[in-house]
Amino acid sequence: MKRLRLALFILIPLALAVLGFSAIARGGADAAKKKAESDALANRTKVERGNVRVTVVETGSLEAKRTVEVKSQVGGRVAKLLVDAGDRVEKGQLIAIIDPQETRLQVEQNQAQLRGAQSQVKQLEVQIQQRRVTAQTNLAKARLRVQQLDAERKAQPKLTNTNIRSAETALANAQKQREVLVKVTQPNARTQAETAQNDARNNLRIAETEFQRQTGLFQKGYVSRREVESAELNKQLAESRLRQASEALQRIDNELRLEREQADERVKQAQADLDRARANSVQDTTSEKQYQLAVQDVRDAEISLRDVEGLIQQRAGSVANVDQIRSVLGDSQRKLNETEVRAPMSGIVTRRFVQEGEIVNAVGAFSAGTTIVSVDDRSVMLVKLQINEIDVARLRLGLEAEINVDALPSEKFAGTVTKIAPAQVVSATGGATADSVVKYDVEVELNEVVDELKAGMSAKCTMTPLRRDNVVRIPKAFLGEDKQGGYVVVYDPKAPKPKPAMPGQAPKDDEIKTRVVVGVQNASHVEIISGLKEGTEIQKPKFTGPDRKGMMQFGPGDGEEEEAKPTDEESGE
Repeated sequence: MKRLRLALFILIPLALAVLGFSAIARGGADAAKKKAESDALANRTKVERGNVRVTVVETGSLEAKRTVEVKSQVGGRVAKLLVDAGDRVEKGQLIAIIDPQETRLQVEQNQAQLRGAQSQVKQLEVQIQQRRVTAQTNLAKARLRVQQLDAERKAQPKLTNTNIRSAETALANAQKQREVLVKVTQPNARTQAETAQNDARNNLRIAETEFQRQTGLFQKGYVSRREVESAELNKQLAESRLRQASEALQRIDNELRLEREQADERVKQAQADLDRARANSVQDTTSEKQYQLAVQDVRDAEISLRDVEGLIQQRAGSVANVDQIRSVLGDSQRKLNETEVRAPMSGIVTRRFVQEGEIVNAVGAFSAGTTIVSVDDRSVMLVKLQINEIDVARLRLGLEAEINVDALPSEKFAGTVTKIAPAQVVSATGGATADSVVKYDVEVELNEVVDELKAGMSAKCTMTPLRRDNVVRIPKAFLGEDKQGGYVVVYDPKAPKPKPAMPGQAPKDDEIKTRVVVGVQNASHVEIISGLKEGTEIQKPKFTGPDRKGMMQFGPGDGEEEEAKPTDEESGE
């Protein structure tokens, strides 16, 4: 009994220990199995439909599309300054006044010089007028006669040629009308009348034959008298139609003869008109002789004016002096008006550069002038960006953009790319060993401007130059590439697991690769144009990059690319 208890005391704990170790071993195996299944599921996915979009995001500063520095065309002391920074001005509004005293004195001096020069011109005009009245009158008459005769001389040949061509055309038309009448119209009319006469004669012959036949049948008693009378009536009608057709033919012959006579008369009349137009060409020679005589009269009148040419030239010099002084006066008056500096456009005064009483320089050929105020037109605002060469190649004019202004986080603005610099504008260096980064200026114009927006505010612009919606796509980590191009590995649960490579040997490439044509790619997904269908289950391809050494050795499975988490817009959610 004691031995049995001792055996039970030893065997029961031993059995419990064996059962415990077995449970622990089964639990470890189950955990390893679950982990392997989890890893296998993580390396597999299904081909799906979704959106693949490439975005370009860059931050810049808001600026007004038009900024004008207001300067004065006249130098001097600022007498009044009527605006300050922050004021809104309208186009043409008075901004400042430059002291006009000096400019006004210059205007008065130029006016006095102009009056003196004009008086000298009038004196010369009186002297010239007395000696040139007669010669000038004769010259004017001679020139007027030359103009009249020249017009007649130039018009006469054209008029003669026009009359001749008109008469020739009329003759040709009359001859053509007679020819059409004789060869076409009349023969057709007579042929129709003859045809009608022949038809009537044939109808009469048929009616006479029918009458004779009916009469013979009546004598034999085969037909009634009524039928004989009907045949006789038809014969009489045919005789009447024949007489009418013969009379119509005779009448047409008379009409055709009359028409031919009228056509001949029209041809004769057109020929007479042509002969008369050709005879009138003798007037061309007469007009030319009269014109040459009038030209000689003009030369004689011009010779009589040579004695006053000296005074005329002197007056011309005085007139030029008047014009010069008038030009100087106009410039002085312009400068007097320019002492009132007005806004060149509507906008906001962003900065005032001078104070009342300061001296400003005028804008000139050798001076940029002094800026009085700066005005921004904020009805149109834009964001100026500097975008690297890779992203700028994706952009295009007219591309829509979403704009977020840091100062207004709750609002979003829409914009459009309106300018892409054609040449490099920035070459930034990221560090002592970093390569230079080439950037280009890009401008995004806001579609709508609110009062809260101000120049200089930071704004982030998001542009989507490439987008593919509702396309077949896969995660980027599942796309493999080799010398032949892109491929994927379709998951086959029945395929045998690959055997591990022998020590010192490269692993065998035993994957079954499915070639695909890819489209747009972003950080997380790749568009599949052909080669895969939606719903196909695929697995990650083997890592085919170079062996990593030292710090780059992380352990088993480290060659698998971590899938980037897509944004809402990229994933289409």
